[in-house]
Amino acid sequence: MYPESSTNHTRQGGNNHRPVQSPRTIFREEARQHYIQNQEKVELPEVVSPRSFIALWIVALLLMGAGLIIAFWPLISQSW
Repeated sequence: MYPESSTNHTRQGGNNHRPVQSPRTIFREEARQHYIQNQEKVELPEVVSPRSFIALWIVALLLMGAGLIIAFWPLISQSW
């Protein structure tokens, strides 16, 4: 009823159960490439929002500045 290449089955008779591969695919080449690129992309989970990330950096810089002032306070007080 249907040709072998469209149903991917062999005709009755014989022990050949290997399906015939069709040269056509159901996906466009562009869509397949896009899918592959998205699969390869590594996305890390967003733990903190960008605003809080910036705020944490500001706090860290302020603490480092305060630490430097405390560490060098004897030298700073002698110069006055």
